[in-house]
Amino acid sequence: MAIIIAVSQGVVHETFPKLPAPPPYPAAGEVGGPIFEEAVPVIPFKRYPPGFDVQGPRADGTETDRQQERVLQREYKYQMEIVNYVYLGFGMQYAFLRKFGYSTIAFGLLGASIASQWGFYWMQLIDNLHCKWLITQYCGEDTTTCGLDPNCYTDFTADQITGTFKQIQLRQACVCNTHRNFQRNNTEITERPNHARNALLVTGRLDFTTNLVMNSPAIMEALYATVPVQISIGVLLGKVSPAQMSIMSILCVTAYGVNNWVCIYMLGCYDNIGGCCIIHLFGACFGTGATVFASQKGSANNPDNQPRYNADVMAMIGTILNWMTFPSFNAYFAPAVSQQGVVVNTYLSLFSSSVWVMFFSSLYSGQFKLDPADVQRSSLAGGVAIASCASIFARPHEALIIGAFGGFVCSTAHRFVRPFFERKLMVTDTVGAISLHALPGLVAWLAGIIYVYPLGQDYRGKWSGQSFITTQTLTLPYGGEYSTTFMHSEGDGDTAIYQALMAPVTICIGTGTGIATGYVLRKISGPTVAKTFTDSMYFAVPADFVATEEQDEEPGGSGEKLQV
Repeated sequence: MAIIIAVSQGVVHETFPKLPAPPPYPAAGEVGGPIFEEAVPVIPFKRYPPGFDVQGPRADGTETDRQQERVLQREYKYQMEIVNYVYLGFGMQYAFLRKFGYSTIAFGLLGASIASQWGFYWMQLIDNLHCKWLITQYCGEDTTTCGLDPNCYTDFTADQITGTFKQIQLRQACVCNTHRNFQRNNTEITERPNHARNALLVTGRLDFTTNLVMNSPAIMEALYATVPVQISIGVLLGKVSPAQMSIMSILCVTAYGVNNWVCIYMLGCYDNIGGCCIIHLFGACFGTGATVFASQKGSANNPDNQPRYNADVMAMIGTILNWMTFPSFNAYFAPAVSQQGVVVNTYLSLFSSSVWVMFFSSLYSGQFKLDPADVQRSSLAGGVAIASCASIFARPHEALIIGAFGGFVCSTAHRFVRPFFERKLMVTDTVGAISLHALPGLVAWLAGIIYVYPLGQDYRGKWSGQSFITTQTLTLPYGGEYSTTFMHSEGDGDTAIYQALMAPVTICIGTGTGIATGYVLRKISGPTVAKTFTDSMYFAVPADFVATEEQDEEPGGSGEKLQV
């Protein structure tokens, strides 16, 4: 109800047609042309899929893809694949518990639906708040000229929009201030059309009203914000009530937005490809922190906390669904020139982890037999292990190596780390999110640092803040530009330094907010230990389910019911 009320206050659908395209000719000051100097390109803090990553008109005056209306089919194709990844794949992958199938699917849908509703609202609000912070930080009281800094209003072309991180943020602040001025005086929009379009691009807005717009890109941001919730649900699965899970979903998305703001917007880290830290590592840390307080002691020892054959088959199908859609999830926000490489590398990494998990799982069993739970998790570890900027740089054999290492780490953690957490730290992880998301996420993070560490002055573009340089002799793979991909691109090791900060910051924010959330959930009534991991607590179950429970309660049954 609260979300519905919030959405009713200023959330509207995107409108068409868009602003008329600015003519390439006549130029500024000429008859029929705009009366002000035109576009001031700057790297946006908002992330976009391919087609949105080149700012401003081209040198010949033609428009970029961002300045043309989108084709929904391109967006919707990715949207359907990622919806399957987030909703269907996770739900079926978690449906291995012997008596918790209804609840796994239904409550996963409940939590994800709440998270998506709050996510599209909250992530747009984060963009707005960041703009206000930039204006306050760099413009102060003098918002008319943003401090009269000459770097604010120097006209750059689209291939000259780099500089230091502070210079980029200054120019972002200028554009945010321009957007606010357009809100106050709409007549300027027709007089400065390229400035207007650039203001929308940088701020992530779609018009000059105060409304939050519901459209396909907003749904995509909400879906990405929902993945940490699904990961956290995996940690808490079977041990919390629907009410607790609903509250957890809202708080997890809120914390995700804060972590995204700190790591990506404030620090200038790069984690748009799969989100090894801001999505996978964060979700696992948040769920682990929450389960410390939210889970009942002894719930992990409930005999219903185990799989059943048919349920495990269902979970294996869920694993394959996530496997199939993982490349789309990793590649959606990849730079246009690198998108195919990210897709191919994700497939290669998944191929490798799926093969090597068979070896490690059988090796660790001691009987050379496969552990179904290990296969379900570690087959996907390759997709997580390549979910960083490493997928831009990795050559095919390197992607295979990363996938193999991701599978090894996940399988090893499933065999040794997970039992250690349960026995020594009393942290129960129902589905093994630490094994699948946290540790392979760290593999991706480390691989990304290794790949960006060699980036030096030879990769820098033409513009370096206050002057032109002509020393660029190298580009990123596939012809990508160093300075328009990474916010920190001075070529003195700064890229690797800020990438290295991302995981520690994420662990602190994720674990801290997770523990706080667990404390809140503890105040809400949840299931007793005896009623954890069973559908009969929440659903009207069929006769065969009741017969199974009665059989378990009999002496010599498959499990002895806990007494509380």
